[in-house]
Amino acid sequence: MKYGVLFAIVATLLVASAVLHGGWRWLLLWPAISFGIVAAGYLHVGPAVFGKSSRGVLSPAAHLLLLPYLVPVWLLWYTLRLVKREPAYHKLTEGVLIGRRLLSHEYPNNINHVIDLTCEFNEPIVLRSAAYHAFPILDGSVPAVDQLGDWARAVAKMSGNIYIHCAEGRGRTGLFSAALLLENGHSKSPDDAL
Repeated sequence: MKYGVLFAIVATLLVASAVLHGGWRWLLLWPAISFGIVAAGYLHVGPAVFGKSSRGVLSPAAHLLLLPYLVPVWLLWYTLRLVKREPAYHKLTEGVLIGRRLLSHEYPNNINHVIDLTCEFNEPIVLRSAAYHAFPILDGSVPAVDQLGDWARAVAKMSGNIYIHCAEGRGRTGLFSAALLLENGHSKSPDDAL
């Protein structure tokens, strides 16, 4: 909710600047539309505003409309990846790795299933070469409890090695991993899963 309000404020300020000052500031309408669409996603529509397909690729329309929002998000992700000195992924259980969004050359061997929780990134081709599953969640948000449970049940039934990730490998990955630990019986309570 807070992200939705923040992005709505940014969109409103961009529109106000364009209308009040005119001239070259009319170009601010594109970022205003971009942030307005993302605000709508956070406030009501959900991750569908990014148009991410089940193949892990954002729609061309989403790329075009949301580019003023996406470019800073992507730049921040790449910058954080370079600055942070932590491993890209960790072993959660036998057969389950969790972590951040990987680049193609970071892909671990012997992965049978990739669970992608991002909605704002295209999945690298190599990660889509395994059995790929898109369960998009807005950053800083949680899906409906029933939806999370359905996804966790589906993943718990998968055989082989599984890689679960969001952008940074923290919020969405942690939430989903806790649900999976509860679903497959590795944890007996939410506190134990955390």
